[in-house]
Amino acid sequence: MTKLWQERLRRHQLDQFKYLRLIFNDNFVLAFIVLIGALGFWYSNLLGTIHHQLMLGKPIVILLLFLAVQVGGIATLMEDPDSTFLLVKEKEFYKYFKAAKNYSVFIPIVTLALANFLLSAFASRAAGMRIADIVLVAVGLIVYKLGFLNVNLMALYGRDHFGNFSMKLVSNLILIVSLILSVYSFSPLMVIVGVIYYLFLNMRVKTLETSGQLQWKYAIETENQRMFRIKRFYNLFTDVPGVNSKIKRRKWLDWVYKFIKPSNNNTYLYLFARGFVRNNEYIGLFLRLTIIQAIMLCLIDSFYISLIVEMLFIYLVGFQLKPYFKEVMQNLMQRLYPISGKMKIASFTKLSTVILGIQWIVSALAILYKFGLSINSLIIIAAGLLVLIFVNYFYMPRQLKKYLD
Repeated sequence: MTKLWQERLRRHQLDQFKYLRLIFNDNFVLAFIVLIGALGFWYSNLLGTIHHQLMLGKPIVILLLFLAVQVGGIATLMEDPDSTFLLVKEKEFYKYFKAAKNYSVFIPIVTLALANFLLSAFASRAAGMRIADIVLVAVGLIVYKLGFLNVNLMALYGRDHFGNFSMKLVSNLILIVSLILSVYSFSPLMVIVGVIYYLFLNMRVKTLETSGQLQWKYAIETENQRMFRIKRFYNLFTDVPGVNSKIKRRKWLDWVYKFIKPSNNNTYLYLFARGFVRNNEYIGLFLRLTIIQAIMLCLIDSFYISLIVEMLFIYLVGFQLKPYFKEVMQNLMQRLYPISGKMKIASFTKLSTVILGIQWIVSALAILYKFGLSINSLIIIAAGLLVLIFVNYFYMPRQLKKYLD
């Protein structure tokens, strides 16, 4: 079973590297660097405004650390045919899952270490915690998370209950109580609880080795859901086979289409508008990036960073709309419409102009809120408008023409 895990892991890693090479292109790396720089600048300014312990300092630290512990689970790499072809190996699957658990500890440990490192300055200033306290809490949380992974393993065998209560619920209650006591009074408590919790679950999980009661359906569905979330993220940047966006009716947005005149020239404009509103992936991407941009512009004091954020996010939304045009063009039924390719591009450009225009207006309001009516705010708003014009009338038509060719 260990050999089977190693083969699947190697295949899984090759598959992930294939998509990661496409995602971490120049555009994404540039956007990521700017975003990290902007957030770092804002965080630095925030810390500069804290001169004494805040009443909400410790609750914020507790909440963020609690959320950080929830990140990461066991990647089993189970496949649909396993329940049929590997059923005879059910009692040997514990070794497979043990290898999977050992592989899955990396992301939780890195997440918790990074979260505690980034929170250390805020915890010191706003929560009045010493460096030693922060380190002890971090160590305790890492040990606790290693034990928490055993709960995921026990769930695969239907043993994730403590009496009449879910083991996950009990674990989270223990975690939140331990965090509160550790942050407010005795920081070594988190280490003590983490070690006891880890040893207790390690003893309970050993009984699974010979149980042979694997919940095949649950194990396969859980892994399929995990992989779907990963592929859905990849699908934002490149085409991923087997990932289809969910469609919702959204009847409450029907008033949007009233602005589109029912004429031959607007056939594809109506089609694109309908698809965009109903497609969870694209409307969700637009809303997320617009909200993130607005929040960042409301928080950033630097003129130059605000200028970069304004221009970059408008470009990113326009860039991410391109696959939607390709997706529609791949539908053979749309070719029945007697509409020229030039008209299709013009219709999509109109929709893109409206979408980016809404984003530009929201960002302009955020800029005016932060900088007021000043030369700096006008320069940033004008720069965003120039990017909008460039994307819609120079960049977009040339890129869309490639999909038609």
